[in-house]
Amino acid sequence: MSDASWEKFGHLPAAGKPWERFSWTQYGGDHGPGLELLHTGPGKRVLELGMGKGDNLALVARTGASAVGVDISAPQIEAARERFGGLIEAHHGRAEEYLSGREAEFDSIYSVFGAVWFTDPAVLLPLVRRALKPGGRFAFSHLPPSGECPGPHEYDLYGPGDELLTITRWCFRPYLWEEKLRAAGFASAAGQRLPCPKDRQTIGTLVVRATV
Repeated sequence: MSDASWEKFGHLPAAGKPWERFSWTQYGGDHGPGLELLHTGPGKRVLELGMGKGDNLALVARTGASAVGVDISAPQIEAARERFGGLIEAHHGRAEEYLSGREAEFDSIYSVFGAVWFTDPAVLLPLVRRALKPGGRFAFSHLPPSGECPGPHEYDLYGPGDELLTITRWCFRPYLWEEKLRAAGFASAAGQRLPCPKDRQTIGTLVVRATV
């Protein structure tokens, strides 16, 4: 998806009231893990890659952590600032560009259906590794692969004006993400496929964790 397409996609309206619980999955509510996957709280510095309209990041900030987010879509950033004001620190740009040159700055970095899904891991993962402090945590989620071969794949989706947008997503099974994370210098990595809620019949969510 081009930068212009992300701008259009970012004009989709935010959900109603801000989220009450951190969500790694597409189902929200009480499904799946929460903030326990991250180092948060007073004195911690946390970065979200692909922050959207800021719901998860605001929950990080409310633990007392310094909450920083980056997103390629200016409308998303504007919406996040309007909704949460000075509670969060929001930056417009590409995740890999924001991370470039940063070393041992964050206690946790995470992405929920965000930049990790849409950025070449050969480029992004080493940058994330360098930007984390010793003992830092990295976690991300996206849809599980749906039978395709490993690697980048193009998908079509409809934008806010019903225009057809093409995106490239990097989808890997857990063991492949684990291999890539260790190759990028992470000390440990573990991925799992969370089943969908009992009342839903979909493919679930892939959640991956790694530590420095």
